[in-house]
Amino acid sequence: ELAQGSVGAAFALAEAEGAGLYAALVSLAAGMPQVDRGAALKLANAAAGRGQEARRDLTLRLIDLMLVRLARAGAGAAPAREAAEGEARMLARLSPDAAAARLWAALQQDLTREATHALAVNLDPSGLILDMILRINQTAADILARR
Repeated sequence: ELAQGSVGAAFALAEAEGAGLYAALVSLAAGMPQVDRGAALKLANAAAGRGQEARRDLTLRLIDLMLVRLARAGAGAAPAREAAEGEARMLARLSPDAAAARLWAALQQDLTREATHALAVNLDPSGLILDMILRINQTAADILARR
């Protein structure tokens, strides 16, 4: 499901424990807007430091994918299958309608642009990822406050 039908991507995700990382992201998002800051920090720190570039890139790709899946769910195109346990429940809760879908889509575009810039100027990846998680948390709070 995470590889979106690509055998090569599926192999790469399996090799890098991508399914477990995505499950951790889904678990983190499921608790939003009361984000588990300890878990968020652990996730961010795991992608920092020398030799962790592949983990950093995978984390960024999976955050991007989760945001895309949130946007699609709110737009009425929820994934047919869960990519991690509890994902369907999280998607339905955090992206209940088209207004939420627009917020997630805009956040995905903003965070992708900011991550590209941050990597180009060698900003701290753990700070980048933690900031992304906190912005996702704030968006979740904004969406749930409307209900």
